[in-house]
Amino acid sequence: MDRHSEPHFSKQSPIFYAGDDLHVVKQHRVQEALAAAGLDALLFFKAEAVRYITDFYVKGFRPFMEPEYVVLVVKGKPPAVGYVSGSDDLRIRFKSDIEDARRLPRLAGWADVIGGMISDYGLGRARIGTDLMPFMVYEGLRRQFPAATFSDAGAIWSRLTAIKHPAEIALIREAVRVADIGMSAAAAAVGPGVSEHTVSAEAVYAMRRAGSEFEPFIPLVASGYNASMFERVATEKIIAPGEMVILDIGAVVRGYAGDLGRTVMCGEPTSEQKAIYRATRLALEETKKVIRPGVTCEMVDARARAVIEAEGWGRYLYSGNTGHQLGYGLHGDPLVHKCVDFEIVENMVMCLEPRIVLPDRPDIGGVHLEDVVVVTSGGCEQINQSPHDERLIA
Repeated sequence: MDRHSEPHFSKQSPIFYAGDDLHVVKQHRVQEALAAAGLDALLFFKAEAVRYITDFYVKGFRPFMEPEYVVLVVKGKPPAVGYVSGSDDLRIRFKSDIEDARRLPRLAGWADVIGGMISDYGLGRARIGTDLMPFMVYEGLRRQFPAATFSDAGAIWSRLTAIKHPAEIALIREAVRVADIGMSAAAAAVGPGVSEHTVSAEAVYAMRRAGSEFEPFIPLVASGYNASMFERVATEKIIAPGEMVILDIGAVVRGYAGDLGRTVMCGEPTSEQKAIYRATRLALEETKKVIRPGVTCEMVDARARAVIEAEGWGRYLYSGNTGHQLGYGLHGDPLVHKCVDFEIVENMVMCLEPRIVLPDRPDIGGVHLEDVVVVTSGGCEQINQSPHDERLIA
C-alpha cells in the first residue's frame, strides 16, 4: 500500500473535532452499514462523507462542490483517503488517524490512483457503493475493473447519518444554540436604511464569537421584493419600512450544523402580511404535532401543505420540500417531501421549514419559518429558541 513517506515524523495521537468516542462510534456504524448492505466497500467523494467517516477536517469543509477528496472504506478495514492539496501531507499525519493516504493528481488522473487503491485492497471483483463519483473517474474504473460493480449508496448514507448518536445530538444542540445567537443579532440589526449585507455580517460576527467554525451556507437575508422570491443570499439592497425580512441563519460546531429561519418586520405589517405569517406559523406548529416514530416524511410534508391551503394561500405554497435532516451535512436526507416515504424514527434531527412566497406581490413579500426538532419516543422536541416577531403575531 502507498503510505506516507519522507520526511519522517513521529505519529501523534490526533484530537478529533467531534471527540474520540464519537469517532469510534461512527467508524463502527459505517462497518455495520457495509455489512447490512451486502457490499464489499464504499467509495465516497462528498466532503461531508469524507469528514464523517474519518473525522479529518477536510480543507475548510468548503460549502461548494469541488472534488478534492475520496474515501474508500473496505469491510473490516480502516478508511483510506485520497487528497489533492499538498498542505494535507502534514495535516493528515498530525490531525487524523488515517494510515493510508494517497496524493491525487488533477481530476483526469483520479481513476489511476483510485484504481491503485482498489487493486491494493483486492477489490477487483467487488461490489462497491458510491455517491457523487465524477463520470471520468467512473469510466476509468470500469475499464480497469470490468468485473467490479458500482452502485448508488445514497440510501446507505441516508440511513447511516439520519439516526443520530446522543453525542451527535449534543453537538447539534450546541450548533443550534450558536445559530440562535446569530438570529438574535440579525433580527436586532434589521431597520430602515440598513443593507441586507449589514444584517448578514452582524449574524456572522455574533456566531463566530460564540464558537461557530464557519457558515454552512451563505446567510440568507431577503427583504421586500427579495423576500417575495425567496432570494437565497444577502444582497446590497437597503431595507425599507413596511418590508418583511426573511432570515435564514446557520452555524457549525465541531462539524455539526445548526440551521433555523425567522421572518421579521421592518415597521408595521399590513393585514395581508400578518395573514401569510399566521398561515406559515400555523403550518410549522402543526407539522411538529404530527412528528413521531412511525410517521413518514411525506405525511409531515402533507400536513404543512394542507394547513397553508386551508388558510387560503395554496397558490403561493413553496413547491419544494418542507424540511430536511440536520447534522453533519446541512440538507441531509431523507427530505421532508411529498415523494419521500422514509419512516421517521427516534433520534432523527429535523429542520421543518414551511414557507409562502408571493413573486407577483413584492409589496407583501414572503415568509420563511424554520425550527429544529429532535424526534423522541412519543413525538418531538424543539431545540431552537429564537422568538417570533410579535408585530406579525398580533
